[in-house]
Amino acid sequence: MEAKEAKTNTFRLPNEQVVVKFIKRKKGLAANVNDDHVISGGMLAGSKRRFCAPLTRSNTIANVLTNDEKEYLEKVTDLNLSVYGEFWKTFYVSLFKDDVENRFDLSVPMDYISVKLLRAYTDEIAPSWKRRGEKPTYQFVITGSQEEFKEKKAKLDSKKYAWKYYGKLESNREKLLGILRLLSNQLVAEDAELDWIQGRVEEYLDAKPSSFLEIVEDPNFDLKLLINKGVHSGAILRNNNKFKTIDGLDLCSEGAVPSFDNAVAYLSNPKNQEVRSLIEARIDNSN
Repeated sequence: MEAKEAKTNTFRLPNEQVVVKFIKRKKGLAANVNDDHVISGGMLAGSKRRFCAPLTRSNTIANVLTNDEKEYLEKVTDLNLSVYGEFWKTFYVSLFKDDVENRFDLSVPMDYISVKLLRAYTDEIAPSWKRRGEKPTYQFVITGSQEEFKEKKAKLDSKKYAWKYYGKLESNREKLLGILRLLSNQLVAEDAELDWIQGRVEEYLDAKPSSFLEIVEDPNFDLKLLINKGVHSGAILRNNNKFKTIDGLDLCSEGAVPSFDNAVAYLSNPKNQEVRSLIEARIDNSN
């Protein structure tokens, strides 16, 4: 029988840098303080938090390295990285409020080990900038060198696109009125002035461009405008966010709740086009 060839360890340290950032939260003592306060965000300026190797449920040291990582790192550091050795009993990583001190070069063995340890804290440290809001328990977030920049650029690109789209609708009072009703989910007077409507929509554009785009690029955009217009004309009755015609017909499939989304689905169904046409006629007659 031929002997099996030993597996080649292909692991190498990545040529990458990461920054671990403190996640500021306005709660507790930091709930009502300014950003320049010593305890802003919930952590004192100059303070640090130490993270040592986490423990398993059986109260033993957790293995934060893969076998290949451990083998490679032991070779280049001359350390015993076994969870049964002494290294993990005394090793810890300090994180500071100021992220200038929380920079790690993953091509450096000890920095790589440090970040691997930090990634094991799945409730306290977010694994990426994009996921930093997933848990309220996150205290820090591990960010790649371009990760935060790319997110900010994407938001700016989204805002520019939203404003460009708005430019096509800016003078269309009827559509802007419908958009404002959808954005605010509130009753807006039919006789509201165009410049007032524009100002309110522009506020949403500036603060939440993605919400604006979600509405105007929705395939059911025109139908949603129709339902809102039906409510304001009296062709559709809205009570506790339930929608029905003035004849008492629930705008939903049998057995469902006539919510706004179900009303959209109902009126978009080809089987219910007579109901839609009747609503449109009633709207026209109310003008």
